[in-house]
Amino acid sequence: IGYGSGDIAGNVVYAFLSSFVMLFLTDSIGLNAGIIGTLMMVSKIFDGVTDIFFGTMIDKTKSKMGKARPWMLWAYIGCAVMLVAIFLIPESWGEFAKYAYFFITYTLLNAIFFTANNIAYGTLTALITKNGSERVQMGSIRFVFAFGTSLLIQTVTIGAVTALGGDTSAWKMIAIIYAIIGLVVNTISVFSVKELPAE
Repeated sequence: IGYGSGDIAGNVVYAFLSSFVMLFLTDSIGLNAGIIGTLMMVSKIFDGVTDIFFGTMIDKTKSKMGKARPWMLWAYIGCAVMLVAIFLIPESWGEFAKYAYFFITYTLLNAIFFTANNIAYGTLTALITKNGSERVQMGSIRFVFAFGTSLLIQTVTIGAVTALGGDTSAWKMIAIIYAIIGLVVNTISVFSVKELPAE
């Protein structure tokens, strides 16, 4: 359960961002959906490169916490900060500056911090047990936590934003709440499992 709860943290970011960032940027900030979609697509190219980089870095890591848990722990701080930053686009800026700001924060979140956290989290399965049936069970539990979190985020977010006023400050507040929840749950997940020694 400690391991599986790491997917609460991952999906607080992923479900919130994938389901609502376009709505926020078009309806609240007034940006063009086509341009935003193009920027997201370009960002995914960086994401593909960083997947390989962080996988290699995790393999080379040696610490008291193990190989993956340090990456999972520290990268999530960046996830939380960038999640909030995306919803803090300065409304007084010009249109080009807003697009640039979104692209930079979105790329830092997805291609750097979320990638480092998620690859480390996925790697943990092989590092905390050598038992094949336990790995299958952990994957199943992880899926339950991921699906449940995603469903909850998609169910309550619009109502929560509306209850807070429905404006850009409401979106910022929800982003801060989700970032804090993610930080707490990710930290619990990191410290509730232990990596086996390499030998």
